[in-house]
Amino acid sequence: MASGKSATRPSVRHPSHNHPLRGHKAQVEDEINCSGCDLDLIGAAFKCTKSKCDYFLHKSCFDLPREIRHKSHPDHPLILLYSPQNNHSTYTCDACGEYGSGFTYNCSICQYDVHVGCVSMPETMKHDEHSHPLALIYSAPCPKDHIFTCDVCDETMPHNLWLYYCQKCDYGAHLHSCIVEEEENPKRGRSGGNGVKGGRRSANSELAAMLKAQREMEQMQIDLDFEMQRAKIDKKSRKHMLNMI
Repeated sequence: MASGKSATRPSVRHPSHNHPLRGHKAQVEDEINCSGCDLDLIGAAFKCTKSKCDYFLHKSCFDLPREIRHKSHPDHPLILLYSPQNNHSTYTCDACGEYGSGFTYNCSICQYDVHVGCVSMPETMKHDEHSHPLALIYSAPCPKDHIFTCDVCDETMPHNLWLYYCQKCDYGAHLHSCIVEEEENPKRGRSGGNGVKGGRRSANSELAAMLKAQREMEQMQIDLDFEMQRAKIDKKSRKHMLNMI
């Protein structure tokens, strides 16, 4: 029998948020970021039932396990935190080197943090510019006194960050650069219907741009430190020569 009352969509609770959430389908044009992973929100999601509260979660972020084991950190489990620990507003991801302000998988013993997106990166992937599969590794494949360069962007890679690597060819690429190159290749085409791949492309492009900016800042700092060190050496040399006169 028909009722005069409007149907109320069921709500759910998530420990990351004080208010109830309800199901939501996010569109590309909404331009919403997930409050969990900070990436573009497209497709199946949850939103806060309070009209003035802009809290959204991917369904995949809603369903994340509270504890995982990961090959990058074999000694301890990683615990899902819904905000950076110790009341900090951000954390630095130990996989890609970028900042995060939402969910993180954390080891409190080692002060180790990984974006929830990075922890889900596939262990192997294919890249159009390389004939062999690339394997995910968790540090640069060379001694610390050597320099490893990304074969996609030709920039120096920090030794402690993750990368995709072909051991046979000594070919490596930044964690997110590899994905961006593959997904933005016109030969791959565009996804239909729900636009999920478009959202990943946008999110990964943003991550790649942030990574590039960070690497440029790191290089500037290296150059500055080098110039300062050289100036100190020159000063000592001049002082030594003056003492000899």
